[in-house]
Amino acid sequence: MKKQAFICAGFFALLIGGCVTTKYIPDRNLIEDPQFANWFNIRGLGGDVDDGKNQGVFPSAEKIGKPSWSIAQWGSRHNLADPKITKTEQLSPHVFQISNASKLFKVNSLRGELEMGLFASACNDAPRAQGEPWPHLLVSAPLVDVRVPSGFCKVENIKQLNLTLNCQLLSFKDNHPNPDPALHAAQFLLHLYVQNLTKDDDGFGDMLWFQVPIFDNRHVIIEEKYKHDNGKPDASGKFIFTMAHKVLRSEKDIFFKNGAVEAGEESKVIPTQAELIPWIHYAFQMARKQGFMQTTSFRDLYISGINLGWEMPGTYDATMRVSNLSLTAAY
Repeated sequence: MKKQAFICAGFFALLIGGCVTTKYIPDRNLIEDPQFANWFNIRGLGGDVDDGKNQGVFPSAEKIGKPSWSIAQWGSRHNLADPKITKTEQLSPHVFQISNASKLFKVNSLRGELEMGLFASACNDAPRAQGEPWPHLLVSAPLVDVRVPSGFCKVENIKQLNLTLNCQLLSFKDNHPNPDPALHAAQFLLHLYVQNLTKDDDGFGDMLWFQVPIFDNRHVIIEEKYKHDNGKPDASGKFIFTMAHKVLRSEKDIFFKNGAVEAGEESKVIPTQAELIPWIHYAFQMARKQGFMQTTSFRDLYISGINLGWEMPGTYDATMRVSNLSLTAAY
């Protein structure tokens, strides 16, 4: 919350606008590689196994790329970076796949599609208990260099931020005889990192998780909610705001049929679409009211990163196909 924030905003206006009454600033997809063609870093398992940092690369296209995305697999088993237990295949000129006993990850870089399969039955010896970690399979990407953040990702510079993506649940298996909804779930989520990146500010680096819920096997419809990120040893301790389904898609666009989860190649493709800026404003206000981000003001906020994928606190096996991913800013 310092004068530097105003200086940066002014510099951004000069940089991209010149005379703001006449200069057209084109819309911009904040995601560098929406086609998933630039290869992926593979991060480790984390926890007691390793440091969770980069351990390999997944080639998602024939042309050698500099990875824009990372694959995260925290809390799971069978490291995708281990060639002894993992198979990497080129299925066609634009389709590449990496898989092992607990995960499947497929990319079609021509169509901009991901398939993400996480099989928690291969990760868990028993149903998860309170306080225990759980398997993840996520893709993540930075949207800015946090050392010199771009004004294109500064929240106060963005008039509209339009998110779109399509998801299709290809497989789902419940391996629980008696699941506890408070402990066991299969969730497919998208998060934006809304972060204070004003250099030398007291709140520099502080953030909230802005969550867009895609699928949760416990709920046909998800309502707006917020919470403290806890429940496992490596939790961030930050504020999480979850959007409501009703502002993301039609009431008819659900992953359920006759009260049960519907999955398969013929299952419905569920679109998600929303303008996020008013909700980011709202989420920040809610965080402040709950005692979070007390040394941060709205002018300090940037959209610094994105992640998308499975969090699997329950013993479920599931695969989701993702396409048409875009996070487009209008200035």
